Amino acid sequence: MRYLTLFILFGITLWSADITLEVTKNVGVLPKIVIEDGSSMTGTETQKFHKMLSADIKVVSLFDLDDSYAVQTFESNQPALSHKDAAYILRYRLIDDHNGGFKADIKLFQNSLELFSKTYLLKQSEMLVFLSHSIAYDINAKMGGAPLEWMKRKVLLVRLSGARHSEIVAADYTLAYQKVILSGGLYGFAKWANREQTDFYYTSLNDFKPTIYKVNLASGAKHPLISSDGMAVCSDVSEDGSKLLLTLAPNGQPDIYLYDLVTNEKKRVTDYSGIDVNGQFMGSDTIAFVSNRFGNPNIFSKKMESNAISQLVFDGKNNSSFSTYRNLLVYKTRDGNGFDLRLSSLNNSGSRLLTSSGDNDYPRFSYDGEAILHIKQEGSRSLVGIIRVGLNKSFTFPLHVGRIQSLDW
Repeated sequence: MRYLTLFILFGITLWSADITLEVTKNVGVLPKIVIEDGSSMTGTETQKFHKMLSADIKVVSLFDLDDSYAVQTFESNQPALSHKDAAYILRYRLIDDHNGGFKADIKLFQNSLELFSKTYLLKQSEMLVFLSHSIAYDINAKMGGAPLEWMKRKVLLVRLSGARHSEIVAADYTLAYQKVILSGGLYGFAKWANREQTDFYYTSLNDFKPTIYKVNLASGAKHPLISSDGMAVCSDVSEDGSKLLLTLAPNGQPDIYLYDLVTNEKKRVTDYSGIDVNGQFMGSDTIAFVSNRFGNPNIFSKKMESNAISQLVFDGKNNSSFSTYRNLLVYKTRDGNGFDLRLSSLNNSGSRLLTSSGDNDYPRFSYDGEAILHIKQEGSRSLVGIIRVGLNKSFTFPLHVGRIQSLDW
């Protein structure tokens, strides 16, 4: 392990804030908004910030955004001449604190009347996109939009960068900010250990046996949790962080195990001669998982203390990845020549198609169920997709280097 490098102290900032709107339905007529730069500082940061904030406001989806760049005095309640037809003006002022960070002031106007103002302090300039996320979150809250807590969270992804080489990266959901936190080997299936995102689990394939490690994000301290022949993956963490669902293969065939972090004991939950993987909690006493017991990969559920198995998906083929939120299930399925995501309710039959292009995989519900994060592959391009479930809108953000293997938020 001497080639392992922990917590490389640099961030990769991709200022383009590339965004693609994939699906838009039933939006109605939205009020027009413009974003204006009221900064007096020189340099490129203020225009880069305009692109970031524009991407976020598009995802907020409460406005018809004119994303043309314009400058206007911060204190003015009038729009720039090119923005005279806008109903709303969101104006920002960036100030360099000359200590590695920024101060930001923002104002929201409606027809020249000030609706909202706030000042933000940012200690690390490389985290500028998270300042944009916070502003968009506050504007959304002011306007009564659906919950957007997920917008401010970090995304944990495994990026394949070469033969037997991968990196674990902490990013924002647009991939404008990326920081390599683990490199120098082959890793897989990184998973946040708690809602606070202070620690995470990952699988190392550099050891004699696949080994699950736990890492503290701030200090880089890590320790091995468990090893297993063939396969060792942490697929889910209980709400209180005290229990894990692991896929282990001590006898060659993978099964689901419940691991108690308090007692350090593991309990086998599935026992099948084929493949049972990707266990996820459904409440305190039930799990869902992927199995090939009917031939193609499909999604099943079972209670912890019962041997009875229930099939959850009855359409499509190769349902090899999924996520649950209360009574909702989003899953990967083969439709035609590609892989799409479908949304269904566990209370009734039928499903709704969420994607329409590329190969879509590894869906993950946000904690509030309002959004779904997923991987999209389009030819050689690897992208992160965000689906606003209630609004039936999808957005994608490209990864410019490497290929995404897994992600979590």
